[in-house]
Amino acid sequence: MNMSKRLIASLGVLMLSATPLLPASADQHDDHGHYDNRGDYHGDDHRDHDNHWGGPPPRDFGPVRQTIHDNHGYFVRGAPPPPGVIVVRGRPLPRGYYGERLDNRALSHLPYYPGYEWRRAGADVVLIAVGTGIVYEVLQGVLY
Repeated sequence: MNMSKRLIASLGVLMLSATPLLPASADQHDDHGHYDNRGDYHGDDHRDHDNHWGGPPPRDFGPVRQTIHDNHGYFVRGAPPPPGVIVVRGRPLPRGYYGERLDNRALSHLPYYPGYEWRRAGADVVLIAVGTGIVYEVLQGVLY
């Protein structure tokens, strides 16, 4: 009798410890779905360019370009980078150059991506990784 209680208790502990290894349920989709493993919504609801609650940056910045164009009154052209400074996608910002931060009015129209920050460099808007300064995207000529 005592042995069967131990066996049942051991099986219960084993089942509880193996639960994280089970696949997500049908209502909790992976990267391509709408929910992460906590059930939080992060999906493609045709508002990715208005994704103010966060998420990774998209591959297509066409909607962001359109948002800047549609709200051009909120965006001011920045000072051009110093001579010899070239901002290149996939490379860190040049040493000593950080671009200019956009003001809150402009930022309120752009999507927020945790770990990234929008800057301006002349007529360009640049998305950089905050920790490394690596340029994720350059939206060339969007500020006129």
